Amino acid sequence: MTKAAEELHIAQPALSRTIQRLEEDLGVPLFERKARQIRLNPFGKAFVRKAKAALHLLDEGRRELEDMAGLQKGRIHLAIMNMEQMREPLQSFLQENPDVHFQMFQLSMDDFQKVESNHEVDYYLTSLPIHQNGFQEIPLIREKLYLAVPHGHKYAHRKEIHLSEAADEPFVGYKENSPLRRMNDTLCYQAGFRPKMVCETDDPASIANLVRSGLGIAIVGGCKSAEDLNLVKLPIRDTAGERIYRIAWHKDRYLSKAAIAFRDFIVNYFSQQEQADDKISKALLLR
Repeated sequence: MTKAAEELHIAQPALSRTIQRLEEDLGVPLFERKARQIRLNPFGKAFVRKAKAALHLLDEGRRELEDMAGLQKGRIHLAIMNMEQMREPLQSFLQENPDVHFQMFQLSMDDFQKVESNHEVDYYLTSLPIHQNGFQEIPLIREKLYLAVPHGHKYAHRKEIHLSEAADEPFVGYKENSPLRRMNDTLCYQAGFRPKMVCETDDPASIANLVRSGLGIAIVGGCKSAEDLNLVKLPIRDTAGERIYRIAWHKDRYLSKAAIAFRDFIVNYFSQQEQADDKISKALLLR
């Protein structure tokens, strides 16, 4: 109660009285109170679901009125799997639309289990498909996967590799609850082995540093970044050696003009990037 009052910037007795009045108005208790612990009871859990839905509708109403009034400012809520892939397109969009504000958080596996009940997110930008009903998606990137090894590694001279050849190698990678870790582990299982993880982190730059130091090897995407310097990236020949990065949204969510403009921008941005990459690849083949 004390912590909740601090977050609400009100006195703890005032919060207690507000809860008491709410319970009196509803005619049922909302919390179980034991000693110094307080938690929602079945009445409270049922009521909080409706309260969240009501607040969500109020927020959508405010956003719809902003659109009707022709306001150019907007707020876009994003849930992102890989911040590195979105850094440049976000910067480009904000340069063209400086009054749009983003609220972002990085996805975890727990977030994927709760996408249907999360009414605050406009778009999910993820390599994992969302299988729940009511979601739509547009593919953005078909990202090739690579095995990253340090210079001097026994595979560093190779042009490509089958993932099964790395079965006995030490791996570094994302933490166990990360969506990307789950996808990389699945690739290894399909290749017939369980990766021997020697270090886990949630930072792509740390993974690159660990590979450079010779601690282990890693499965990485084709996204070019500063962290890739001084790494050897071997194309993985396995049939599943790619990821599809997508933008997904719930079809029943009200999307503001700013949100729709952002979706159109992102789709066009990656389409142009793919066309440019194709031209470079064809030019290299003709040499």
